[in-house]
Amino acid sequence: MKDEENCAQDDETAPAAGSKQTLAELYRMHSRGVREFLLGMLRDRADADEALQQVFLKLLEAWESVQPETAKGWLFTVAYHEAMMVHRRRNRDDAARARLWARPVWQTLREAPDPQSATVRGEVVEKVRRALEELPRAQRDVVERRLYRDQTFAAIASELGCPLGTVLTRMRLAVEKLRQLLEEE
Repeated sequence: MKDEENCAQDDETAPAAGSKQTLAELYRMHSRGVREFLLGMLRDRADADEALQQVFLKLLEAWESVQPETAKGWLFTVAYHEAMMVHRRRNRDDAARARLWARPVWQTLREAPDPQSATVRGEVVEKVRRALEELPRAQRDVVERRLYRDQTFAAIASELGCPLGTVLTRMRLAVEKLRQLLEEE
């Protein structure tokens, strides 16, 4: 009896031989499995959902060349390639962010492409300098060491002889205060 139920269940999910399935039927039959596969590879729901959309978009684009008998394998193959593309994109974005954060702020501000930008940059630098002067000395010291000397928080903590958590808290408070001061201007 169980074998008959399993066979009946398989018949509902398996494409009938020689029948032409619609995109909606393929989506209904395979989207959950493909999504779980993508979620396992990407470990992020939003990325998995976006990749799933791309998989079915590619199915729509290749509709004439996909055989109903091989549609499931085709979907998982495309899903794998989409997941790899997301991984490459993440790595590229992470590398770009790392390069951006590794670059000292003063160097970024120094690279103005035209005279108008240089003027604006000078005004911004002056506003930031005035705001820095309004910070408590302990906070200003941490900010200057991090931004102008390009020291790590661990090195700052070591030089100041205080715990790393204290240095991080001073930086956070300083950033909040700077944001407040600069928004007021």
